Amino acid sequence: MKKVIALGMSGGVDSSMALEYLKKDWETIVGANHVVWHGVKCSSPEVIDRARTLCGKENIPFYCLDVSDEFNKQVAKAFVKDYLHGLTPNPCVICNQTIKFTFFYEKLKEALTKDGILEPGDQLYYSTGHYVRLVERAGSLFLARARDLSKDQSYMLYRLPKELLARCIFPLGDKLKKDVKKEAQALGMPSSNVKESQDICFIEGSYGDFIEQYTGKQYKPGSIYDTQGNRLGLHRGYIHYTIGQRKGLGLGSGPWYVTQVIPEKNRVIVGREEEQGQTEFTVRDLNWFISFKGPLEAGVKVRYNSGIHPCTAELRADGTVQVLLKEKTVITPGQSAVFYDGDIVLGGGIIA
Repeated sequence: MKKVIALGMSGGVDSSMALEYLKKDWETIVGANHVVWHGVKCSSPEVIDRARTLCGKENIPFYCLDVSDEFNKQVAKAFVKDYLHGLTPNPCVICNQTIKFTFFYEKLKEALTKDGILEPGDQLYYSTGHYVRLVERAGSLFLARARDLSKDQSYMLYRLPKELLARCIFPLGDKLKKDVKKEAQALGMPSSNVKESQDICFIEGSYGDFIEQYTGKQYKPGSIYDTQGNRLGLHRGYIHYTIGQRKGLGLGSGPWYVTQVIPEKNRVIVGREEEQGQTEFTVRDLNWFISFKGPLEAGVKVRYNSGIHPCTAELRADGTVQVLLKEKTVITPGQSAVFYDGDIVLGGGIIA
């Protein structure tokens, strides 16, 4: 019986250096990439060839699997459906849960078994260039924030099933991004100069334009109102707006911020900065790494780039969680709320 590790690779600096670190401890490594959406940069021949070339130089096998049909079912359709209901989903969270660490892993396992790289009794581990740590507490594995908090991606991985953590390896969790990049430059890696993308990988352009293209529909202009019910102007279609948005409203005497999107009335509600935010909200579709019965004093992160806010979380009879914040903050339905105990991820869910 041997241990095999598959590394998800884009050919960028993080996954390239993850390979460099894995080489020190693993004998059997396989590079892997997936096509999630045709015709976009993240699944372009350039990206795939970059990863394949690096694997060729290291003399390790490289696999690229097309998972676009499943991605469309699990991620893209859900993204569009949520947006049409006035929510602001985070498809990267759902992709990690349903595609990257699960469906893709199983398809890769099948391919490696077929080619004889993975034999009966072998264990297949999965690694990525995410900045996140795994820590053990009370005999259980937990996700934890990365050493480099500016690059921490634990928020994006909170929906991973708990039982999957034992097969995951995150080589960059204890690294600082600046050090990773310096090491890549010292090794002469071309990937050290590859620009990172911060956007949703399968969408090029605005989310609203993508939704119109996906659905084949044009969404009609409607009215913008303030929180007192005064009509202020026109919007170009409610799908082009999200809570907290400031730019692109076309209103005078600003600044204005979107505080609500009402799809059934094709309305966008805006308010002043002091009208934003709330201290109470509900979380649904939860994934816990602890046995949660509540109430729980914890920290909560409500957006990928937000800080961690002190809160109390209480379990409701219907399985949702009511969250009370110490201070008012902008809450965006459809985004994720992730609960922390220090650096440890306790669990999280979708903001209702």
